Amino acid sequence: MGRLVTAEFRKVLTTNLWWALLIPTAVVAVVWSWVGSLLTTTVVDAMSQSTVLRRFGVDLGEQSWSVLFFARTINISAIFPMIFGALALSSEITRRTVTTSYLTAPNRGSLLGAKLITYAAWGAAYGVVVSGFASLGILLGSHPQQLPDATGWLLMALAGVLSCLLWTLLGVGVGALLGNSIAALLSLLIYTLLVENLIGLWLPQHWPGVLINGSADGLPGVLASQLLNDQLDTVQQIRLLPDSSRQVITDGIQGLAGARGAFDWWASGLIFAGWAAVFVVAGWLVSRTRDIT
Repeated sequence: MGRLVTAEFRKVLTTNLWWALLIPTAVVAVVWSWVGSLLTTTVVDAMSQSTVLRRFGVDLGEQSWSVLFFARTINISAIFPMIFGALALSSEITRRTVTTSYLTAPNRGSLLGAKLITYAAWGAAYGVVVSGFASLGILLGSHPQQLPDATGWLLMALAGVLSCLLWTLLGVGVGALLGNSIAALLSLLIYTLLVENLIGLWLPQHWPGVLINGSADGLPGVLASQLLNDQLDTVQQIRLLPDSSRQVITDGIQGLAGARGAFDWWASGLIFAGWAAVFVVAGWLVSRTRDIT
């Protein structure tokens, strides 16, 4: 297995795909987080100066509002490691170079296992890039007092790494299942960008949280909303609100973080990991018997 993993790493490094996708990943992460943080900062500043809030002594300028677009940046940037993973096996099948790969492996399952290990590492690397450049963006676009503390930042960064890793593995599974790079890419892009968003509009309360996008978005999104809500709960005027009003605020912030209808962050992570496992197992089962001649 060690030799197969080494061979897979060499395959990746001898092509241009890894850096061709890594560059737009970094650009999207820094631009999205920067623009989003600027917008959030502008809105929060305007709210803080409103007559109503000032009359009640509510200061909204001291909370980590930047985590909202940290989460959204993770979710939008994860499309690139998803694409990267989708091409892991499907591109070899499409180009018919997978025959050589199968001949060098004890069996087809070993090859897919080596690819999963390799692309899990690459997915984590993409996550580090996403978290790093998203951090740079919110640093440039936010007031210092609206940045997360060290613990909050570390949690969000880890959520970004895990999200990208799981998206990469899910992509590998879909690519192995469909066996065609174009079909894998179109299916993933159409579903994640269009189909599930339309489905989610018609689903009640927590149903979006059990879908692929909903659970993936919930991992960083709910975490960000919890970090921010914990800070808002320290504001006396908000703490004294009725539970129903506080729940409205909580749900609103979760929606702003891009996690409408999602379960708790850890539950969302488990659901998303389950989806990734389903596609990996399905891809493994299909690839075992696929005719490659």
